[in-house]
Amino acid sequence: MGSILLTFGLCLLFIALALLMLWHNERSRQQERLHNERRQALDLPGELVYEDVDNEGETLYSSEYPLIGKPDYIAQHDDGRLIPVALKLTVSGLTQPLSNHVLQVAAYCLILEDYSAMPPTHGLLRYADHDFTIDYTPALRKKVIRLLGEMERYGSRDIPTLASQRANKCRACVFQQICPIGRNK
Repeated sequence: MGSILLTFGLCLLFIALALLMLWHNERSRQQERLHNERRQALDLPGELVYEDVDNEGETLYSSEYPLIGKPDYIAQHDDGRLIPVALKLTVSGLTQPLSNHVLQVAAYCLILEDYSAMPPTHGLLRYADHDFTIDYTPALRKKVIRLLGEMERYGSRDIPTLASQRANKCRACVFQQICPIGRNK
């Protein structure tokens, strides 16, 4: 009687393990299918190698400059070059990209110089209704480096003047409590 119960218990355990494996495999296939559908819908210029749309991507660092960032996506071109992709899906109706968005993409390109043997040649800026290719030229690279130097020179007593700043940006900023500009907004 004891051996029959043992055999029956082992059979139930085997069936439970088989069902668990089938469930796990089906779930993995569904996730892979959704991931592939999302990749196709993104229509990126190369293979998707990084994503941070759910804020779980790794923070990327520049070894030479005081710069860190998390692009929304990074695609890898066939030649191995990395292409940062910044999503600004609340922006629409523009015929030219906003300069701060161009600088953000260029900063991502500067960071990505550390992550590939070949530096990026461009990045992609995606608005709600238009994609812009941002050429990562030597002039744009120098501009980012120059701005980083200016930012480093400013201290807590030497606050840069802002031409305009929206109060809602200050209210959402994590530095609002310590920032003399954003504290009163």
